[in-house]
Amino acid sequence: MRFCYIQTVHNYAPDKCLINGLRENGHIVIELSAKGLGFKKYLLLACKFLNIKDDYDVVIIGYTLPHFVPLIRFLTFKKVIFNAVASQYEANIISRGDRKPWSLAAFKWRFLDILSFHLSSRILLESNAQIDFVHNLFFVPRKKLVQSWISVNEKIFFRDLSVKKFPNFTVLFRGRFLPESGIDTIIRAAKILEDSRVNFLIIGHGFLYRVVNNLMNELHPQNITMIQETLLYDELREKMLSCHVSLGQFADHPRLARTLPFKLYESLALGLPYLTSKSIGILQLLEDSKTCIAITPNNPAELAEKILFLKNNPKILTKIGEQGYNLYKEKLTSKKLAQEFIENCF
Repeated sequence: MRFCYIQTVHNYAPDKCLINGLRENGHIVIELSAKGLGFKKYLLLACKFLNIKDDYDVVIIGYTLPHFVPLIRFLTFKKVIFNAVASQYEANIISRGDRKPWSLAAFKWRFLDILSFHLSSRILLESNAQIDFVHNLFFVPRKKLVQSWISVNEKIFFRDLSVKKFPNFTVLFRGRFLPESGIDTIIRAAKILEDSRVNFLIIGHGFLYRVVNNLMNELHPQNITMIQETLLYDELREKMLSCHVSLGQFADHPRLARTLPFKLYESLALGLPYLTSKSIGILQLLEDSKTCIAITPNNPAELAEKILFLKNNPKILTKIGEQGYNLYKEKLTSKKLAQEFIENCF
């Protein structure tokens, strides 16, 4: 088949892995990038799209681009698939928690979700819980909603056994400082383990940076290394591989019932044992004590206890990392996910 894939210039993982997987399976993918600002961006994209005429069978709208669905729907009668992953209302309102559900911003994102979901032929979502959420909140027919796992850019995130681990047991947190991240729980757990020869490497920045900085100044944990600047991919991968455990999200937050963070897939692809809070969405893919370790949300003491357990039981730690990596190879490579995409959408 021939696909026209519209994405941002950021090459987000949901887009990159699907594009690569489709090509690995012998399909042709024509990539169009949405660039520019304001109305000019729509005009340029429309011109690019019209220039390829009908040289495609299906259009795929990429991650974070719901506003392009109405435009493309107007320009073609062919199937339009939206790789949404989740709703923008959830990502921009529920996640951050700084806007009221009846605010103008909330109304804008709800309206955009309704429009993009109902004008799409199929919508790819990250978990069954997301399907329930989108169906119930936006009244989208279930037959349009397709559960689709995400993978990684395999040229960036890949296992490399030649990379040596840090001398001291090191726990990794990589991601944005959003309310659902539970970054405060992680910092408090680090403080508990300050005298246990356990180090923490935090690579991230974002919305709650003031909260993070204030908590660091309050607790003064001596076992945390914080990197808030953007790293080159090779350096990022090597630092991640040098750690012993990768942390997920630990807040008691409604979004965690549905979402699976990108770093989950990155950790599996790297062969890193993944320690996360218990949530419906994550446990749809992973199994506690087999392909991950899952704990109660918002519980620094339990997190610290589990980290210490893994440090003191290296065979269990290695087994969980290996089984997570095997799961990735069996179910989550770009090629396998693209095969499932074709089966579920056509």
